[in-house]
Amino acid sequence: MKFYGVRRGRSTGVFESWEACRQQVFKFPDAEYKAFPTWEEASAFAACTAANIDNLSKPSQDSPAISPSRVAIWVDGSCFPQGDGSMRIGWGLLVKQDGREVYRAKGNDIPPEAHRHRNVAGEIFAILKSLEWCQAQGITEVTLYFDYQGLESWATGSWRTKLPFTQSYARAVKASNITIHWIKIKAHSGNPENEIVDQLAKEGASDGK
Repeated sequence: MKFYGVRRGRSTGVFESWEACRQQVFKFPDAEYKAFPTWEEASAFAACTAANIDNLSKPSQDSPAISPSRVAIWVDGSCFPQGDGSMRIGWGLLVKQDGREVYRAKGNDIPPEAHRHRNVAGEIFAILKSLEWCQAQGITEVTLYFDYQGLESWATGSWRTKLPFTQSYARAVKASNITIHWIKIKAHSGNPENEIVDQLAKEGASDGK
């Protein structure tokens, strides 16, 4: 099985078939993509922008202390509707540095006004919690793996934020002053880190029952 890393195309990230990759790069100006034998290699390729490649050979005092290829974050959310019409929503996150796990967390401390967003509210909170952790650690640049496009598009402004919760999310990401390299991955596709955060989010939603 091959994994296709796309770092310049209609969507970037790792794709598990040539057809899925082709949809992102065919007739896309200056598309950059490559096939790899492992998901990890394809992911590293997709996360490394041309600017970052140049910087690897041009260190400077302005470079971040930790490079994006060294710090990777996975996030997920989970939602369980209840019989009384309420919802239990959880979030989970996993952080790796140089391929080694350094932090994981889960929870369900999501305000009621955000519950209309269901599991997306959990995913948003996972990102916000991960950015808080990065700020506490002095980390200024990360690669973030996610499975819902709105998480990137709201934060970057390519999707309009129409509701207070998503507006607040976009402002918080911008105010964090952390450079994020967004990598969209397919949910429930066998990626081990994505499976871990999926389970953490489910546990977070179930905690306190």
